Amino acid sequence: MELLYAISMVIVFIIAIFLSFKTFQFTKTMWKFKNRKKDGREDDDFKYFD
Repeated sequence: MELLYAISMVIVFIIAIFLSFKTFQFTKTMWKFKNRKKDGREDDDFKYFD
């Protein structure tokens, strides 16, 4: 039973690390989007938002 508990804890830990990494990537993208060029020129990084 302890082995099952240890395996489930490892899986939960891996999922938490993965979600933290994805959240960091999303936050970085949104920060770049918020601070993009304000003069109306096209920004190549954010064409997929249109």
